[in-house]
Amino acid sequence: MYGMAWQAIKARKGAFVAPLLALFGGSILLTACGILLQSGLFGGVPVQRYAAAPAVISGNQTVSATADGMSHSESLAGRVPVDARLVDEVTRIPGVRKAIGDVNFPVLAPDGPTSGHGWASAELAPYTLKAGQAPAGPRDVVLTGRAGVSVGDTIPLSVRSQSESYRVAGIADGPPAVFFSDDVARQLSGDPGKIAAIGVFGDPDTVRNALAANPDVSVLTGVNRSEAESSDGAQSRMILMIVTSSFSGFVLMIVIFVTGSTLALVLNQRRREFALLRAVAATPRQLRRLIGTETLLISGAGAVLGVGPGLFAGYALRDAFARIGIIPAEFELSVGPVPMLAAIVLCVAAAQIAARSSARRMLRIKPVEALGEAAVEPRRLGKARLISGFVLLALAVAGAVAALVIPGQPAIAPAGMSSLLAVIGLGLLGPVFVSAATRLIGRPLLRSPGSAGYLAARNSMANSRRLAAAVTPLVLTIGFAVTQFYSQTTMAEATLYQARAATTADYVLTAPNGLPADAATAARAVPGVTAATPLVGSEVVVLDPDAASEPLTKSRAHGVDASQLKGTLSLTATTGDFGALRGDTVALSETTASWAGKKAGDRISMYLGDRTLINPAVVAVFKDNLGFGDILMPHEVLIPHTVNRTADSILVSGNTDGLQALPYPGLKVTDRQGLVVALDDEQQANLWLNRILLGVIMLYVALSVVNTLVTATLDRGRELSLLRLVGGTRRQVLRVMRVESWIVVGIAVVAGSAIPVLPLAFLGLNLAGSPIPDGTPLVYIGIVALATAIGLLAIRLPARRITRGKVTVLTRE
Repeated sequence: MYGMAWQAIKARKGAFVAPLLALFGGSILLTACGILLQSGLFGGVPVQRYAAAPAVISGNQTVSATADGMSHSESLAGRVPVDARLVDEVTRIPGVRKAIGDVNFPVLAPDGPTSGHGWASAELAPYTLKAGQAPAGPRDVVLTGRAGVSVGDTIPLSVRSQSESYRVAGIADGPPAVFFSDDVARQLSGDPGKIAAIGVFGDPDTVRNALAANPDVSVLTGVNRSEAESSDGAQSRMILMIVTSSFSGFVLMIVIFVTGSTLALVLNQRRREFALLRAVAATPRQLRRLIGTETLLISGAGAVLGVGPGLFAGYALRDAFARIGIIPAEFELSVGPVPMLAAIVLCVAAAQIAARSSARRMLRIKPVEALGEAAVEPRRLGKARLISGFVLLALAVAGAVAALVIPGQPAIAPAGMSSLLAVIGLGLLGPVFVSAATRLIGRPLLRSPGSAGYLAARNSMANSRRLAAAVTPLVLTIGFAVTQFYSQTTMAEATLYQARAATTADYVLTAPNGLPADAATAARAVPGVTAATPLVGSEVVVLDPDAASEPLTKSRAHGVDASQLKGTLSLTATTGDFGALRGDTVALSETTASWAGKKAGDRISMYLGDRTLINPAVVAVFKDNLGFGDILMPHEVLIPHTVNRTADSILVSGNTDGLQALPYPGLKVTDRQGLVVALDDEQQANLWLNRILLGVIMLYVALSVVNTLVTATLDRGRELSLLRLVGGTRRQVLRVMRVESWIVVGIAVVAGSAIPVLPLAFLGLNLAGSPIPDGTPLVYIGIVALATAIGLLAIRLPARRITRGKVTVLTRE
């Protein structure tokens, strides 16, 4: 069977180029996704500050809960500290030679933000003095990576916006950091009883076994040690896992869809060949094996060829993610054989599924009927295909409706899925849909004075399956791209709109490393200020032990001064009173309150960023606001559990010019748009992330569209030769093809533009109260123009090639 399959491939090389290229591109994308997903599990930022320690003990950054017999976990956004007394306990573990505790707190130096530590932890890198001596006095520091600074110089350093002058006692080699004496570092860290991590010199397995019963700590080894240095490494890995796992699902669906469309076209072109084999006694099983073997050879070759470029694509995506700030620039990928083997297996499996489903009907009919059906296109679709198509369209409508009723950011997911399901549904119903469209378009063309319009209309109406194979990829390009782009811009604009609507402050105060909460008190002392509240942003994990399926949910929280909300923030409380927001209390958004089943007067459990579990009373429920998250709480409760222990900004109401004189290094005073800019920066990385991933998918789809259209057009050599032989000139034939190309593009543009209408309108109504999506219309125009150019050129250029020269042979296909 392999010999026969290979002969068939060699005899029809041109026909098999299309599926080969489709699977080659799919393998590239799946390999890149697999490498990024594996890197989310095993990659990370190179270890710097703890490079000399074989093991590092840090706080456990995850919380767990059980629901319905299953364990669920969520990661924490903050840095979980370690009890300083654990250093002595670890030192007593047999086999541990030394254990060194490290504090880690942000410091603002003259040349930018850095981190502060005690000098004893310098051994963990190790750092080595190249000039001067270790810090001894309360105003001594050792610097690294500082140009133009000498031993004995005095420099200003700011910790939590409190600036002091320090003497440079020494200069050291190593990653950028500022070292204080150990006692001073513990005081500056904000909590002398807590440390950031413990570097352990000893056998990691022994340490891990000794601390296995302590759920509050994690023993990190290898590249994972970087997670104790900064939360960037852990957050980057989590982002890669979440993004690439969902992205891989989209890619796999599109690869199956594109491959299925291409293989269906190739198999449809071989109807006569299969009919003849059936007529000479070939059984359906034999033909199924032949098609499966051909598909295996083509898919295997395309998948294997795509692995190498997929590796480079993975690095290119890593670099793109780093440029937009999703992951650190030094993040290292984990490259191994598993993603490559998985990409090959998935591509081969996708091709087999697509080939078998496409050939199902032609293999079921009787040999005599096969010869009859091979002469013309089958007019009817199978029941299974019809049912599947209508079911997918129904699910697409349900997804659009879900985008209307699901509150907040999660509404994007059903909107995007709705468009994809609609495209796939139309792809399954393509011949029916295209036949109806061509009849509608063809009526005026049949009455047109020239022969080109008449022939193009007749060809289109008689070959709806072939036309559907050309139209569907273009519909996917337009519909999917428009939905994905404008759903993200709608979400971003809705967030900014709601933030603007809720912010009534006249000024916003910010600083590079944040501001202390008492900066609000200092601002209120400035003449002309009527109100000032800290705004402390953090992420918490809400715990619902009675939940049936999801007991843990991440929520955005903000700490505020409830007595200063009037004039600074205008959030609408539906029940309860913001004035009671003090001490052990919280206010919940309507969505969070509904999910958790809480109302004013109830208590709710939640983990703060440093893994502290609290059980505050709900004093108010307020209308959802994308700009200010799901939870409000007193700033004095939230701020000790954040990484920097500072406020992100201070909202100030009043009319004054004296705020700039406040004594905080790097202080920036802006109007209320300053807060909007900060929120916009937070959204911008996600927007660019989605644009990068969308661009990658659209590049693959666009190339597949060209591939499919060129193959379909080149296969029409016999038909176009017949037109030439019955007296048509090359110019007339090309005119017919031009009209057909406009029919294809016209149907694709109308259908592709219609598909996003419902999900985007419902999403806009949900988030911003308007059915018109936000975002520049130039992107839509560009997407349509690109799809139109692809469609026209991919049909017309091959037509020019096959009509070039004289026609002398008609008997061969």
